[in-house]
Amino acid sequence: MIAIISPALTMKECRENYIDLTIPCQINKVKEIVEKIKTLSKEELKEIMGVNDKIAELNKFRYEHIKYDEYGTPAIISYTGTAYKSINASVFNKDEIEFCKNHIRILSGLYGVLKPYDSVYEYRLEMKTKISINNSKDLYDYFGGSLYNELVKEDREIINLCSEEYSKVITPYLKDGDKFITCSFKIYKNGTLKSYSTDAKSTRGLMVKYIVENKINNKEFLKYFKENGYTFNESLSTEIEYIFTK
Repeated sequence: MIAIISPALTMKECRENYIDLTIPCQINKVKEIVEKIKTLSKEELKEIMGVNDKIAELNKFRYEHIKYDEYGTPAIISYTGTAYKSINASVFNKDEIEFCKNHIRILSGLYGVLKPYDSVYEYRLEMKTKISINNSKDLYDYFGGSLYNELVKEDREIINLCSEEYSKVITPYLKDGDKFITCSFKIYKNGTLKSYSTDAKSTRGLMVKYIVENKINNKEFLKYFKENGYTFNESLSTEIEYIFTK
């Protein structure tokens, strides 16, 4: 079983001495994307990223100085968004780190498939960004089935904790025999059942933490997840979507 999660827009450099970091498996694609972005002006970056001058300038600088070595920050530590605050991977012990390495993957618009302790450098690039690499129409087209292929090399039971922006880089390529289970978190409010973005992000992070700390390698044990007020709703769930409600 492998669980996949989206990256975050916000990142930090970690100055702790993490050793044995690995190089992302799609590093050649990373280099191609970076070289393309380096050709863009700040105004072009601002437009395709949909950001302000300050963020465009920061990321122009980041891409000019990005490295491809093993001396960066572990991916799961580098991201600082809502989900990653819930994961709180900095407190994982040695056994939890090893389990995390084997069972958690991050999908990235720049790095493709990331293992949690791959070495990364700060960047900004959403999967939905309209950028053409090697005549591709966008990043979905550029990556094609390569992210799916990397995941199923290791396991064909995938627990989806990604947003749709990232999960849809995998779903078009699923084959018979694959088990792709999406975990959804929904709240009863004013008589309706709805997913709320920030709450869902936080809970996805808690699910990653739950998987790692309890060393879960069987989808059935996900049903015992009871964090942030959620419980598994068997009546609403299916074989391809586990729905948790509160």
